[in-house]
Amino acid sequence: MPVEAPAVATRLSPDSHAISLAAAKSREKVYAPLKILTVVQVLSECGISPEAALAGTGLRIDEVRDPGVRTSVQQLLAVGRNAVRLCPLPELGLNVGRRLHVTSYGLYGYALLCAETMRQGFDLSMRYHGLATPVMPVAFSESDAEGILHLPTHGDVGHLGLSPPEYGFFLDMQFALHATLGKDVMGAWCVPAKAYYALPRPAHAEQIERALECAVVFGHACNELRYPREWLDRAPHMANPITAAQMSQSCERLLQESAWQSGLTRRVYEAITQVPGRFPGIEQVASSLCMTSRTLSRKLAAEGTTYSDLLARLRHALALDYLRTTRLSMDDIAEALGFSDANSFRQAFRRWSGKSPTEYRP
Repeated sequence: MPVEAPAVATRLSPDSHAISLAAAKSREKVYAPLKILTVVQVLSECGISPEAALAGTGLRIDEVRDPGVRTSVQQLLAVGRNAVRLCPLPELGLNVGRRLHVTSYGLYGYALLCAETMRQGFDLSMRYHGLATPVMPVAFSESDAEGILHLPTHGDVGHLGLSPPEYGFFLDMQFALHATLGKDVMGAWCVPAKAYYALPRPAHAEQIERALECAVVFGHACNELRYPREWLDRAPHMANPITAAQMSQSCERLLQESAWQSGLTRRVYEAITQVPGRFPGIEQVASSLCMTSRTLSRKLAAEGTTYSDLLARLRHALALDYLRTTRLSMDDIAEALGFSDANSFRQAFRRWSGKSPTEYRP
C-alpha cells in the first residue's frame, strides 16, 4: 500500500500590510467580468434572475456581458454571496468552476495553453494569478513525488469576511476551475492524483469527487490538488515556446497596468501604514497625496469607500493578524492599533466581525 505524502506547510495567509493592500486592491475595478458572468449564467439555470444575482454590485446584466467593462474582486464576492443565499444547491460552486475554461481568462489563459511544460504552466499561473479576478491566493510546490497546488483554508482568508457556506462555495469553485484548467491545457487525461479538503466531509462529497475525477480526502490539514511529479515535464498539446514568451510579456504588461488602475485606495493604505502603530488623519494623508481632504474624500467615494472605512478595515486586518500570530495582550493590541484602552478595542472588533477578539485566538 502506498504511503501518503505528508502535508506540505505552505503559508498562504498574507501579513498585516499585505492584507491591507489586498483589501484595497479588491475594490479596484480592473478585471473583465468573465467570472461574474459565469456565476450569473449558472444561477439563471437555477431560475435566479440576473438582477437578483447582481444585487448589491452596482452592475447591470448588459455591463457584465460587455468585455470592456471592468469589475472588482469585491463585486465577484458579492455575486458569490448572492449565489449562496439564493440557490441552496451544495454543488453550486463546482458547477461554476467547471464552466471556467481556459478561454475565460483572455491572454492569461492563452499563456497557459502555450507553456512549454506543465511545470511552466503552473509557474505562469502563479505569476499572473493577479489577472484572474483572484478571490483566493494560490501557491505551488513540489515534493519528491508530486506537484502540489495549495489553496487557502478558511482562516487564511478570514479578512474576506466569508461565512462558512460562502467560503465553501468559493473553495469548490477554485478546486473545480483548477481541475478544469489542467484538462484544458494538458488534455483530458490530466486529472489530479488526489485532492485534500481542510473541511469535514460535506453532503455533496460524491459530487466533488466526480467533478475532480479523483479520490478526495476530507478533514485534512490543508487544501491541495496533487499531480504526479513526472507529469510536470510533459508539454501541453498547444505548447509553443515563442508564443509562450510573447504571452508572458503581454501578461506582465497587463499586470503592471492593472497595478495602477483605480489605485487611489491602495495609495491611501500605503500612506496610512508608513509608520507602524501611528494612523494619520485624513488631512495629513491628503497632503501627502498632494490634494485637499475634500478632494480625497470625493475620489474615494468614486471608488466606493471612505477614509474612515479604509482605516477601520486596516485596523481589523491588523487585529486579526495580531490575534492569530502573536500572544500580545489585549492592552498591547489596543495600543498598537491606536485605541485608548482594551475595552474600546473589544467594542470596535465586535462591530467589525460580530465576535469578540478572544474568539479569534487560536
